[in-house]
Amino acid sequence: MKKATKTASLALLALSLLSQPALAASNDPSLADQRTSALNYLHDNLQKSSYKYTVGWASVALYDAGESVTSPKWSNADGTNGVIYRESEVRRNVNLSDATTDFESTLLGLLSANQNPRAFGKKDFIQAILSSQRADGKFADTIYGEGEDLLNAHIYGIIALYSAGVSIPNADQARDYLLSKQHADGGFNWAAGDHSNPDVTAFALIAMKALGLDASNPAVQKALNFLKNVQNTSGGFSNEGTDNPDSATTVLQALVAYGIDPKSYSKSGHDLFDFLNSFRTANGGFSYTLGGDANAISTQFVLMAYSDLLNGKTVFQKLHDENVAKSSTWTQAFPDLPFTHPYYADNMKLANLGVMAGHTDGTYGTGEPVTREQFAKILVSGAHLDDEVGAPTTQFTDVDNGWANPYIAVALKHKFVYGTSNTTYNPLGEITGAEVMAILVRMLGSHYEQEAQSRPKTDWYDGYVAVAKEHHLLYPNFNVNAPATRAEVGYSFVRLYDEQLKAQ
Repeated sequence: MKKATKTASLALLALSLLSQPALAASNDPSLADQRTSALNYLHDNLQKSSYKYTVGWASVALYDAGESVTSPKWSNADGTNGVIYRESEVRRNVNLSDATTDFESTLLGLLSANQNPRAFGKKDFIQAILSSQRADGKFADTIYGEGEDLLNAHIYGIIALYSAGVSIPNADQARDYLLSKQHADGGFNWAAGDHSNPDVTAFALIAMKALGLDASNPAVQKALNFLKNVQNTSGGFSNEGTDNPDSATTVLQALVAYGIDPKSYSKSGHDLFDFLNSFRTANGGFSYTLGGDANAISTQFVLMAYSDLLNGKTVFQKLHDENVAKSSTWTQAFPDLPFTHPYYADNMKLANLGVMAGHTDGTYGTGEPVTREQFAKILVSGAHLDDEVGAPTTQFTDVDNGWANPYIAVALKHKFVYGTSNTTYNPLGEITGAEVMAILVRMLGSHYEQEAQSRPKTDWYDGYVAVAKEHHLLYPNFNVNAPATRAEVGYSFVRLYDEQLKAQ
């Protein structure tokens, strides 16, 4: 009988949520005034850093409020702005790790700044997220496709692709994976097995909406019920025990996504707006802690939430509506590496990771042979050994002190490569298919190299090629003697990553 009563109360709650007048709070004239004040505060704050940090959540908030980060208002007198600064960083792999969340948050920022996310800084942010998806539908923790510890990469992956107007691959599996992480109380958290968190639950609701789940879906009802239950008597929400506006605004955005009036969420006579107003500062910003100074991040989140209310839709829905058609017009990062190239995804993964880069003329050099010095750089960067690059080698008489020398030194140290003799390396020599496979087998581990050496052979490379074939490292139309092209090396190097993941 108790179970039936609980079920009935849940149903009544769901009906009450669905029957609320949609977004009545958006009629409050003070929201527009507060949004203007928040924009003024953000302008002053971002101006202090010469608008360098506008591409990210800041550009999402500004776009939601109808602003353009490339307009004179958000640019310096010389025309420089956050887009120019961020593109310079991306080209240099600065503030962009292999974490999928880095690519997801940057993608949202680029979409909001009206940039082409498939060619920004010679990287493809859409492809990076697509390539991270695992067989079970989860967007992995890294763009290698590795890691399933954190749920935020999955949630943001769904939201970011939806915002880009791009179809979510394996959408049913992506949905099922997300719902499998819902806790018994209806909430979610970033890490599996942890207690439920209102911020994560709100983002999960936004992701569920992007996947097509409406307010009548049982999982959606459970998540909304969780938020209703954990609302504080102040009208707000807490993250890890701390009352803060960021949690409240994320919940507010989730309610907007489902057309639920935020004023219907109240405790002890206080609603979300009462709570947020208590964090408002004299300069128009919002503090993270009650009574504290204005905080740019918290102000951005309030700005987004209030803009969502005034727009009658979330910023993610707004981006989606604009990009559904626009996404088909985005061009590729390299003119000689089109989306239709059979090795596009593999080579862009390496470009996204900073392992391979294009030429100064803007091309990728898709069909060009790879030299032995170029391959040393690919090996070192691909093995995450860039931190070891430093002292040059003096072993080889034909290797000068140019850019390649320190990379050759590191590759030698780890026994990935050897010289063509005790005193020569042949840095400008074109690396053959056989040499590529021998080196990749060595990178798999000493056990695999020993296995290759123990195989019957006529030529020195036979054992290496046999082991490489068993581990799917050979590129199509592989030829032991022909020079390997940049595109072919990219194909095989990504297969090496796949094999290394399997071995973990």
